[in-house]
Amino acid sequence: MTAKKREIPEPVKQFGQKILKIRLEKNLSQMDVGALIGIDRENIRKYEKGIQEPRLTTIVKFAKGFEVDFNELLSYKAS
Repeated sequence: MTAKKREIPEPVKQFGQKILKIRLEKNLSQMDVGALIGIDRENIRKYEKGIQEPRLTTIVKFAKGFEVDFNELLSYKAS
C-alpha cells in the first residue's frame, strides 16, 4: 500500500513564495534569515518550498525580521 501525498494548502504555498521573494529582494541567504529570526536554515527552506506549514509565532518572526506587515506575508487583503 502506498501512502498518499498530503495536498499542500494554497496559503502555505503563497507564504513560501512571499518569504522567498522578500529574502531575495533583501539579498539575504537562508542562513542570514535563520540567524535574524532564530529559525534553522532547513526549516526556512521547507517554508519557502511550501512543504512545511508555519505556526502563527513563526509568521510573526518572519514579519518582524523582514520588517513587513503580517498581512503582507499571508497575502491577505481586507475587502
